[in-house]
Amino acid sequence: MNSILKTPIRGNLDIYISCDGSSSSAVVDYVNSIQWRHGEYKVIQQSKQLGVDAHILACMKMAKDLGHVILLEDDLVVSSSFQEYLLHAQKLIKQERNISGLSLYRYPILESNHFPFELIPNNEFIYYMQRPSSKGCFYSWDMLEPYFKFLETFDNDFESYHLPENVKKWSNEVWEKSFYCFLQHSGTYLAFPRYSLTSDFADIGVHMKKQTLKYVHQSKLYISKRFGDFNKLEETDNVYDSFYELIPRVVKKYNPELEVYDFEMDIYGNKTLSKISSEYLISEKPTNIGLFGWERRLKPEINNLLFHQEGEFYQLAKTRSFRQKNRQEKLKENFLYYYPDTRIKDLIKMKWSEIISRFI
Repeated sequence: MNSILKTPIRGNLDIYISCDGSSSSAVVDYVNSIQWRHGEYKVIQQSKQLGVDAHILACMKMAKDLGHVILLEDDLVVSSSFQEYLLHAQKLIKQERNISGLSLYRYPILESNHFPFELIPNNEFIYYMQRPSSKGCFYSWDMLEPYFKFLETFDNDFESYHLPENVKKWSNEVWEKSFYCFLQHSGTYLAFPRYSLTSDFADIGVHMKKQTLKYVHQSKLYISKRFGDFNKLEETDNVYDSFYELIPRVVKKYNPELEVYDFEMDIYGNKTLSKISSEYLISEKPTNIGLFGWERRLKPEINNLLFHQEGEFYQLAKTRSFRQKNRQEKLKENFLYYYPDTRIKDLIKMKWSEIISRFI
């Protein structure tokens, strides 16, 4: 709330504070004491404890009456440019029918391995991905109504979808898990900013047990009121699936010789081979019969394909010819690529110190 109160607001911005049934009196007293001069301000006290995920769904459903909502959880901070970003995106929201939300948060890491996630370096401010956003997101009811209709018949059928390993481990009650499935089912995406308009302080709670992770979800907050291109889905190069993999259409644009191949992307090596339906795959997983290959030298990783850096680290081959890479071998290679100046002995000391601190 402090970050919102410091933001220069244009026009009206109505605020609804929804307090769960277990909210402390200090929290309720605080939100009731706030003076808001830019529109309606209303505190909603839930009659019972809903829990994190049911509470989020209840707030999403408010879009049915309000027309749209911007959902912000209480451990987020917003950039002073967040409203300008939303206003700048209005035209895109009205024109693009294949998005199910506009995120204010930029996911800086692949949550499957916590290594950096980087976009194609260009002037596009918006990118698209088939993943939900839990750290600040705009929804209209037109975006959310199909999701709630999907839930009516979904019946927790997660096995029918290709989900990242970390997502599979979540409880079935986690709303993001079903939203992943909905995005794949509907063929829609969320739009995300290149630089974040929110960041996550990872306060201790239901989904955040250890404060050693307090830096993991910090994302670079955008401070300017100028933005790059807000391209529509079919016009942009930065379009990614649920595994943070660039879609084949864009890869073919920069590699015309691949046009004749039906393939999926797996340059991070996190996909489950048995879930891949395409005949071919571009992957960092091992294969002995690659048809095309690329080295891993340029950064970000995708630039090795877009700039035709020939080699054998990533290969195009028939999906059935790939095998899983040894986990230790993969971890060592990733550290050398992302953190080439980090010494292993320093990492061991750091981890040992963190373990000891838990008992002091």
